[in-house]
Amino acid sequence: MKTYRYSLLLVAIFFTVAARAQDRPVRLELSYTAGIPSSNLRNLVDQTSWRGVEGALMFDINQKLALGIQSGYQDFYQKYPRAVYNENGSDLSAVVTNSIQTTPILLKAKYRFGSAGKVQPFASLAAGGNLISYRKYYGQFVDSRSSFRFAGQPELGVNIPLGASGRSAFHLAAGYNFMPFKYNDADGLSHGVIKAGFSFSLK
Repeated sequence: MKTYRYSLLLVAIFFTVAARAQDRPVRLELSYTAGIPSSNLRNLVDQTSWRGVEGALMFDINQKLALGIQSGYQDFYQKYPRAVYNENGSDLSAVVTNSIQTTPILLKAKYRFGSAGKVQPFASLAAGGNLISYRKYYGQFVDSRSSFRFAGQPELGVNIPLGASGRSAFHLAAGYNFMPFKYNDADGLSHGVIKAGFSFSLK
């Protein structure tokens, strides 16, 4: 029920922003993302995830500020050699595999420090909800949990306009995903993110 209410709230806020900004320029941003585990997540998966994508629909409020909605997907996966684990007071010999997927749905504000020049720096802040799929495999046995939690993402990056019209651009950015989550040996899924992609003007 909480997931349903949060999702409805995000959709309602997005369409309110879209209605107010319907006469403003609209941009579609598509990115390939790499997730770098930090904090407790490194205890589960210590390898960078190269399996991530992200998309955002942004409405220009003025020449510097844009508001919109962003979603994405990051897949963390790591298999460990067979070892003996103590679970619920008993020893278990197994090959352990951690598999974690995050799908944040965020409202995003983006501030461009300049709209002229070949390199245009920006900062953004996004916040909303995060669909989490957590699975720990002990051989053929699995312990899993799905959840919807808060997520936030500050970010710094640069836009590099392509062509004389500036209707499309290449972007490169680095950010940090705050993702609280607590279950068994997972106590937070926060991670750094590096992204590269393109943006296109839709109108």
